[in-house]
Amino acid sequence: MTAAQPSRSTTGIWRLLAILAAMAFVVAACGDDDGDDDDAAPGGGDTTEQTAGDECEASDDVVGEEGGLLAELQEAGTVDVGIANEVPYGYEDDEGNATGEAPEVARAVLCEMGIADIEATVVDFGNLIPGLQAGQFDMIAAGMFINEERAGQIMFSDPDYCVSESLLVPEGNPDDLSDYQSVVDSGATIAVLTGGVEEDYVAEAGVLAEQIELFSDVNAQYDAIESGRVDAVTGTYLTIKTQADAMDGFEAVEGFFPLDENGEEILGCGGFGFDDQELVDAFNLKLDELQADGTVKEIVTSFGFAEADVETAAELTVEDLVG
Repeated sequence: MTAAQPSRSTTGIWRLLAILAAMAFVVAACGDDDGDDDDAAPGGGDTTEQTAGDECEASDDVVGEEGGLLAELQEAGTVDVGIANEVPYGYEDDEGNATGEAPEVARAVLCEMGIADIEATVVDFGNLIPGLQAGQFDMIAAGMFINEERAGQIMFSDPDYCVSESLLVPEGNPDDLSDYQSVVDSGATIAVLTGGVEEDYVAEAGVLAEQIELFSDVNAQYDAIESGRVDAVTGTYLTIKTQADAMDGFEAVEGFFPLDENGEEILGCGGFGFDDQELVDAFNLKLDELQADGTVKEIVTSFGFAEADVETAAELTVEDLVG
């Protein structure tokens, strides 16, 4: 997954907002309902702020050390999160509020840590890690897949969901696409998000460079297939299926897992990115508790994920995914 400041004039993601806004409910932490082509610099992006409503109080096991980032955030009552405007992972709704499975899970967990509000900054997906490293925001809440390369740059929480990949194709699937190997065999052109895990997936599968169109803007991928510039768009199954349901004349192929160099399936699971050890440790502590009591499942499945996607993630740690 990846993106620069998404263009407000493109149609792909924005057509989905009305659909997913109806699906998504804001779960206030502590259990109350509350209710690419341009590369953005790490300092750029729109910022929106939302409050969890009732005051959140940190429990004894998440009191930040004096002088540390966690204590600073607890004192301020606000955390800055980076999102990439990708439905249903982390995006702004049509009222400018940050929502999606990642911001809503983050909101619930952070309230358990005594932080009531989140402020969200929208950047290109590819600028999420640089933005975090540059101090533009305190954590990434964009449903970012956890892999070894990224884990070498930043810290990750344990995963909160797992999901397969898919391809958006014209109705009738004229190129008979089913996975990345079928893209190689057919010679079809494919839209890939810059900085997303799919860049590595298609390269590992042997898709030729001339078959790949890279986009830093999520929406631009779907504009490209509508205009006939590419034959397919790749992404996670949930993103592609949701997009297909909102577009006339297109469909999603059945979900599949890409293969590594040994022919083994790669399990795609997402989590939250950090650049501070104390903060990620405290977040993991409360994330695990909310996974155990069903809160995370309730939030994530409200955005269209299957229960199995959330249950699989709850059994894994970040170490299981990066070795």
